[in-house]
Amino acid sequence: MDKVEKLPEDIKTIWRINVLIDGFLYLIILLALVILSIFLPEKGQNFIEIVQIVVGVIAIAILAGKLILIPYRWNFWTYYIDERQVELHKGFFFRKQIIIPIARIQNVTLKQGPILRIKSLQKVIVVTAAGKSEIEGIKSDQAEALKELLMKLAQEAKNDI
Repeated sequence: MDKVEKLPEDIKTIWRINVLIDGFLYLIILLALVILSIFLPEKGQNFIEIVQIVVGVIAIAILAGKLILIPYRWNFWTYYIDERQVELHKGFFFRKQIIIPIARIQNVTLKQGPILRIKSLQKVIVVTAAGKSEIEGIKSDQAEALKELLMKLAQEAKNDI
């Protein structure tokens, strides 16, 4: 695995589902504000109506922005693994490059929630003493192979020290 890899295209669907879940949460907040305005006197209702409008506009802007930026997010999310390091690249406006030396890897965890399970994807979490880094979603069989490879390389690197 000595080349830069992209996340599978299926991750875009997962990100869209996450945006829909966020939208549902905003809808619950707006519904709570509507219910609250019913029980407030008329003076308080004007304030709540303004808050509803502000929350609604902000929610629509955030959700639309997230949906529009999914293709860009996917284009700039890559990872690279060789015998010395794991490199994670992400971000389109604020780019971030994470380099994890293989010798520092303590644990590799595979995580799959119900949303990732829809597309048979798994999140790969690489744990070091300094923290953890994630590959957001790759195919399950590829994730298993990646976990085995990383643990094998980490064991070999620790034996060399």
